[in-house]
Amino acid sequence: MFPKIIWQTHELPYKKLPDFQKNIIETWKYLNPDWEHRYIDAEERSKQVKEYDSLLHSYYLLLGKVHQADIWRLVTLYEYGGVYADMDSVCIKPIEEAIEWNYKGEQMMCSSIGFQNGGVNNSNFGSIKNSKIVKLILDTYILTYESYDAETFKSLEHGEPENVLFSKIVQENKKLVYFNNEYFSHSEEYKTSFPNNWINFKN
Repeated sequence: MFPKIIWQTHELPYKKLPDFQKNIIETWKYLNPDWEHRYIDAEERSKQVKEYDSLLHSYYLLLGKVHQADIWRLVTLYEYGGVYADMDSVCIKPIEEAIEWNYKGEQMMCSSIGFQNGGVNNSNFGSIKNSKIVKLILDTYILTYESYDAETFKSLEHGEPENVLFSKIVQENKKLVYFNNEYFSHSEEYKTSFPNNWINFKN
């Protein structure tokens, strides 16, 4: 089983988050009371990536905030394990309840193939500590960044290349992955608002 840690991140320190984002966080805490919740802001993200690999961190600094978060979530899950959840994803079912019947010790848990944009989305996923597949994704990121010049870094689209590489490698290593997206709801609407009556949302 994945370590009982839920990871989330945003640019701001927790105290400065708007209420709707704190409400999103509460859905994860409420439905998973025996899991540890760890919120990491932008400053701490950078420190963690640098401690993991100085070369990767040098590329990290050239990337936009969305790309930085894509790197950090993999670094963190590789080093600690647990479940990562985007700040525009809400928990609708306890994580353990969602996976207890079919999980067979896979190294990673991801959304179903075809969930959003036809691939495997990196908005919500889990892994064991020192997962081979997570390490493979991180190493592939580094090799990809090594081929870029400064202009290429500036021209990257939202979610590229990280989402594409993530999806590709996950699908190439299906035997190491448990596919499940029953425990969360991911929506563009949650980027700017989420209801205060979040406890009722799960019903």
